[in-house]
Amino acid sequence: MPATVLFFLFLSFTFGHARECYSTKFRCCCCDINKKDNVKEKFVAFTAITTNGGRLSYGPIIYDKVVTNVGKAYSAWTGIFHAPVPGVYSFTFSLMGLYSNHIYMFLYKNHVEVTRLYTGGGSRHEVSSNTVYLALKKGDEVYTKGTAWKKLYAAEPYNLFSGVLIKKGNF
Repeated sequence: MPATVLFFLFLSFTFGHARECYSTKFRCCCCDINKKDNVKEKFVAFTAITTNGGRLSYGPIIYDKVVTNVGKAYSAWTGIFHAPVPGVYSFTFSLMGLYSNHIYMFLYKNHVEVTRLYTGGGSRHEVSSNTVYLALKKGDEVYTKGTAWKKLYAAEPYNLFSGVLIKKGNF
């Protein structure tokens, strides 16, 4: 085979393969992450603590002390997390009830209870926590509620609500 033909085959393979880099499928390591067609990852993570030791209302618990809010998906005004992208998220929430005060705390997804915590409120402060993984659509809401008129122990940062996007996508 003449050298010209080999050179032409080499160039055809090289540039043909390079064109594939800008499709929606990742086929080679030369893709530019700034190209419009490529998938960009969105990072979402938050942790917030409640400092409210007063009686709980019927609405979402307000975790007013925001430690982290990457992606700005958690609102310290409403206590509600709004999923900015579809994906699988991990949520953790914890409860420390005031002694002699039995209390439930519920985790909701779009106004439907997913799981709950309980402390019996004996002669000491009791602690309970839970982690749940949820497949969310963009705009889904996740929040916690407690037993109305009961009190949380909020003198220390024991009552928290935290979440992180594990994997973006429709599941």
